[in-house]
Amino acid sequence: MKNIVLAILFSINALPAVAQKVVPWELLAVPYSTTPDGLYSPEFPSYLDPFELQEVVLQGYLVPVDVEGSQYALSRYAFSSCFFCGNAEPNTVVELVFKDRPDALITDQFVVVKGLLVFNKKDPYRLFFILKNVEFAG
Repeated sequence: MKNIVLAILFSINALPAVAQKVVPWELLAVPYSTTPDGLYSPEFPSYLDPFELQEVVLQGYLVPVDVEGSQYALSRYAFSSCFFCGNAEPNTVVELVFKDRPDALITDQFVVVKGLLVFNKKDPYRLFFILKNVEFAG
């Protein structure tokens, strides 16, 4: 009986996570071109439309974007292989905008986050994808 109660409680707690769209990195591997200025310009295929401005779940590695560590990205790969340091492409990182910024974030920490997925169609100085109102999901 105890196992049944625990299973029911676990199922109830898991429902919100199941309702969110889990986005695999392969889906974010959008094509892009390079402008004459050397900046990247992403192309967002129509198959991504159902994910735009929706709350999604992503998993990856925390990577600092600035020296002070006040801005972070989520990377498909660990820091040494990340777009910023390794040979990965710009479609393997997502800009994170935290709802409430956590106190201590560790570079290369593997995390699961959820937030509102925004496609950056205009600002070449930001990443292709921006996750807003980010919270840790697991």
